[in-house]
Amino acid sequence: MIIFHLISSIDKGGAETHLYSLIKKQVKEKKKIYVIYLKGNDYWKKYYNKIGVKVFKINFENNLNIFRFFFVVAKIKKIISKYNPDIIHAHLLTMELIGAIIKFNLKDKFKFIVTKHLDSFFLEASYGHRKILKGLIIDKFIINQSNKVICISKQVKKYFNQAIPHKNKYKVIYYGFSVFNFKSSSNIKKVLNQFRKKNKIKKKDTVFCNVARHVKQKSIHTILKAFSIYIQDKKNTKLILVGKGPETRNLKDLCDELEISRNVIWINNYENIKDIYLLSNVFILSSKYEGLGLVLLEALSSKIPIIATNTSAIPEIIKNNYNGLLFDPGDYKSLATKLKKIQQNDLRKKILKNGYNFIKKKFDLNKMNYLTNKIYRS
Repeated sequence: MIIFHLISSIDKGGAETHLYSLIKKQVKEKKKIYVIYLKGNDYWKKYYNKIGVKVFKINFENNLNIFRFFFVVAKIKKIISKYNPDIIHAHLLTMELIGAIIKFNLKDKFKFIVTKHLDSFFLEASYGHRKILKGLIIDKFIINQSNKVICISKQVKKYFNQAIPHKNKYKVIYYGFSVFNFKSSSNIKKVLNQFRKKNKIKKKDTVFCNVARHVKQKSIHTILKAFSIYIQDKKNTKLILVGKGPETRNLKDLCDELEISRNVIWINNYENIKDIYLLSNVFILSSKYEGLGLVLLEALSSKIPIIATNTSAIPEIIKNNYNGLLFDPGDYKSLATKLKKIQQNDLRKKILKNGYNFIKKKFDLNKMNYLTNKIYRS
C-alpha cells in the first residue's frame, strides 16, 4: 500500500507529533509512506529520514497568495500522479483543501482520507470560534470530496456533523500514545539541575508549566492573571511557558503589567519536553477549545497533576476531581483557587494514579493504528 500524508508543517505540534507516531507504525507494516508539507522548521524531517520516509517540502508561507496557492496545488498533484498512491491522507486545514482539490480533479484514482485535529472550521483555526467568516463552504467541499473523515475526539465529530451532516463519513479515532516511548533526557538529574541553575529555580519552589503555541485559542493570558493572584501568597513560585507565536509580545507585556516577569520563564521550544513536565509540580492548559490536546496525554504519562479548561474535547481526557481539575475558560479567579487546591496531598495522589491508568487504557497506539488501517481498507 502506498500512502501520501499531506500536512501543513512538520514542526513539533500536536497533529505533527501524532502523524509521526502513526507513520512509524505504518512503516513497520511495510507500507510505502511519503510526506508532503508546506512550511515550518522541518523538525520531524530528520526522524522521517531515519525510518526511510521520503519527505517533500513545497514552500507556501502566504495563504493569501492565490496564484502561489494553485502553483503549489499543481506541484503536489504532479508528485502524487508520479507515485500513484492508494491513499491520500490530509492533516490540517490548508492541506485538507489542497487534497480535496486534487481528489476532485483526479476523481477515483485514490482514496481521500481527512483527519480533523481541531473542532473549528476552515477560517477559525487558532483565531477563535467567534469569527464571522468561518469557511464553512470550504469545509463542505473538503468533506464531500473525502471518502472518510477521522475525528480525533467525540467533540470534533459533533462539531462537524452538526454543520455538515454525513451519516457514515465521520469516525472517531483517538490519538495513540505510548507512555514507554515518551522519554526524558538520559541524564535527567544533571539536565534538570542545570535547568534550575540557569533559570534560578530553587528546589523549594513550586513550578507550574504550560506547553502551547502563543495564539488566542490557547488563552495563556488566563494563566498569567491566575498566577499573579497565586503568587501574592506564594512567593517561591515559577511559571514555565514553552512555546511561541503571534501573541508572545502581548503576553510578555501583560507579565510586566502584572509585575510577575521575574517569576515567568519563557522557552521557545525544548527538545525533550518530558524534562519540563518532570521538573514541574502542575501542568495548566487554558485553551478556549481543543480538538483533543496531545499535551494532556504527555502530562498524564509524566505523572504530573493537570488543571485544564472544561471545554471542547478536554473533558474526554480530564475528569474533574478524578484525574485532574477543570475550570471554565477565561475564569482566572477559579484557576487561581485550583492552583492551591491541586497541591493537597490526598487529592494529588488520587489524580496522579487515576491519570496514568487512564491514558494507558484509552489512548493505545496499536488501537489507533488498527482503526486507521480499517478505514483505509473500507
